[in-house]
Amino acid sequence: MEQQKSSFVLFDVLAKKCQQGAPDITIEECKELIENARKLDREGFEYMFVLIKTYSNMEKQGDDIPYKGQKINENKQTDRVCDIKFDIRNFNPMLRKILLEFTRLHLEKMSDERKRLN
Repeated sequence: MEQQKSSFVLFDVLAKKCQQGAPDITIEECKELIENARKLDREGFEYMFVLIKTYSNMEKQGDDIPYKGQKINENKQTDRVCDIKFDIRNFNPMLRKILLEFTRLHLEKMSDERKRLN
């Protein structure tokens, strides 16, 4: 995907950083992405979804939940945010690179915050 600008600065910074290097992440990096995603806090999950949605909008996908994502643990009686499950094999290779970089940075931020509080 050629470099386009979005209205989400974090996305633009990550996309620019991920333009260089291999066209896709390795199997080991896929495993790292999955493990990193499991460690994210709520803020990290929300940013991750916005990154996914931003990329899908740039690809002109009209789905509310792109890349065949599935709602899980949805409570229709409240306005509570539901959880969404994705299969990273459905993501564009560039999106996988962006998400891997994001999870690395966000976990580092979480670690720095924990250290600062202790």
